[in-house]
Amino acid sequence: MKSSGKPLTALSQIPLFVKISAVMIFFVLLPLLVFGFFTVNRQKDILYQERMKAGKIILNRMVKSAAIPLLGDDALSLNTLVKEAMIMDGLLYVIIVDDREIIKAHTDPTKIGLAYNEFKNTEKIVKDENIAYKTHILPSGVGIVNLSSPVSFGNKTIGSAHVGLSLDYINKEVRQETLSLIQSIFYVSLFIVTIVMGTALFLSKRSYRQIAESILSWQKNPLNPFLPEMKRNQVTVLFAGIKGFKAYAHARDPEEVLKDLNEYFAVATRCISDFGGHIDKFVGDAVIGVFGDSPVLADHTERAVRSAVAIQQALETAGKKGNPLLCKVGIGISSGVVLSGQIGSQMKKEYTFIGESFKAAYSLNLMAGPGEIIISKDVYQLIENSVSVEPLPPSEMTQKTGPWENFRLQRIAESKSYGQGALNRNLF
Repeated sequence: MKSSGKPLTALSQIPLFVKISAVMIFFVLLPLLVFGFFTVNRQKDILYQERMKAGKIILNRMVKSAAIPLLGDDALSLNTLVKEAMIMDGLLYVIIVDDREIIKAHTDPTKIGLAYNEFKNTEKIVKDENIAYKTHILPSGVGIVNLSSPVSFGNKTIGSAHVGLSLDYINKEVRQETLSLIQSIFYVSLFIVTIVMGTALFLSKRSYRQIAESILSWQKNPLNPFLPEMKRNQVTVLFAGIKGFKAYAHARDPEEVLKDLNEYFAVATRCISDFGGHIDKFVGDAVIGVFGDSPVLADHTERAVRSAVAIQQALETAGKKGNPLLCKVGIGISSGVVLSGQIGSQMKKEYTFIGESFKAAYSLNLMAGPGEIIISKDVYQLIENSVSVEPLPPSEMTQKTGPWENFRLQRIAESKSYGQGALNRNLF
């Protein structure tokens, strides 16, 4: 086979499966990871605020309940309040002091009656209404958030209450909840990656041929504002038609004819699409396929011929199941320059091809017998290193004044680019 002469780049050597996987993972997994990052940080803030809210509730309860016992110097009631408040996890101490800064109730009974001293090495002081938040580190290295609020009776301040929350406990709780969230995100990501890899594997098996078909479909969109009105393209035209279809159709019920014809169209359409071709139109019992170069697909002539071989092989296999039409298909293939673009009226426009290659392919199809593939001289010259052919006698073609050389395809060499085995055979 002829080589395109283009050196392989490192990117071109990367398997399609890897390329598709990388692109899909980037566009699917990256947003999830970004969302997960912000969710984890948000969850940390929520957990921290929840612990602060719980400490604030206890402190407010202490402030409301301690006023009368503190005014009456009822140490027993004050220490009972302290004892009841210590049911909260992560709470290190509760302290109630009077207006002279003397401790009246404390989690540690040995400190009752002593003067209350403010913590040293305070790192952060924040006030929220009547509550002050102070963060500091004890000599033991334990981090504490001290919440304090004045105790009032009437309009007079008679003391204050203090609640100490362990920063280590809060951080541990935050880490546990965060780890659980990260694990959930990991499992979701793993599931998504599995789906992405499976999808990428499916798409890679469809190969570049399907990408080319998508590009051609996009080009045919009449709403595409970037599509030029008319352009010239070098293409290869495949014309497949059924031999003796008229006699067959007259001898059978319309429902049976439609069923057999649709099966034939389905086989031909699939094979043309698999090799990057585009179905131009269905005309009666004929299928017209067009193969052109695109950014990802070249060698349109070889693809067209291989598509024709695949059609005949698929029809031969399917025809054994009882559909008589499938073994009566002849194919003509021609190559040349055609005009293509949106053609029609203001009410309706269609993307259409115009050129002598279509007439030539039709004439070659007329020459082809059931199961045969006839190619033009131009097609043969482009792929002569990979095919075996039988020259046909010159014949006059439509609107041609001179002889036209044609060839009956007998064999085409196998190519790794187009699959294994199925295309390496003698046709006749």
